[in-house]
Amino acid sequence: GRASGASRRRKRSLREAADLYLSLPVADKRAWNKLARDGVEPEDVDNQMAVIAGLTLKAAKGDAKAAKVLFDLLGEQGAAGAGGMQDMDDDPITASLKEEMGNGLL
Repeated sequence: GRASGASRRRKRSLREAADLYLSLPVADKRAWNKLARDGVEPEDVDNQMAVIAGLTLKAAKGDAKAAKVLFDLLGEQGAAGAGGMQDMDDDPITASLKEEMGNGLL
């Protein structure tokens, strides 16, 4: 009924707000410079990239929850992409995580 419709609209607007905020450029110059030093192209430095970089750093230091979140995100991306798991193999984040796992860093 009306309540479930209102709930769906709230969830959708929260999702849209999150998408908007994550797509904004990084405002903190230190964070922006760190991402740029790490090899992120200037046009790709946004809040979403900062979140992913933070999760990756925490996962690399042994934070199992951060690693799970990353792998869950990668799994969603692979399932949603046209090529499925093949898209994940071409993803630089996945390649980096696989390399770190192979080197015993994760």
